[in-house]
Amino acid sequence: MNAGPGGADGGEAPFVLDREPFAGFEVAVLLDRRAYAAGEPVRITVTAANRGDAFVEHRYPGWQRYVLSVRDELHRVVADDRIERHADGEALDRFAPGQLLIQPTYWDQTGGPVVAAWAAEASGPRVPPGRYRVRVTWLGREAGHRSELPDAWSHWFELV
Repeated sequence: MNAGPGGADGGEAPFVLDREPFAGFEVAVLLDRRAYAAGEPVRITVTAANRGDAFVEHRYPGWQRYVLSVRDELHRVVADDRIERHADGEALDRFAPGQLLIQPTYWDQTGGPVVAAWAAEASGPRVPPGRYRVRVTWLGREAGHRSELPDAWSHWFELV
């Protein structure tokens, strides 16, 4: 019986999970606690894990793997690490099955760009006390697919 185009017998091609983009690949964002005193650095850890059985390659539009943003209670961006420095070409990461990437970032509770202490770019003024959370948008794409990973969100935390 011929069910349609695409299959070996002319039928519909079966759904195969391992052929789906990002199959078994996860991104998470973690914080070290739920409340921080004024001026205390917020430790943000981004993890990317290939929990699948196959090797995967992710291509990025530049050198940045993800964009991290700190959001207030109304989900407005108060700080982010988006970089406007372009690379000559796309970057490529290869993840073996079981491979884990761990990247810490320290946010100093200021608005504007999330910058390292040694950077020439100045951060903004301290954000007001309140509830915040972190969002991570993964920039990697698998070859031949336009799909994206869902954004990763941290739990809510308080600045007191």
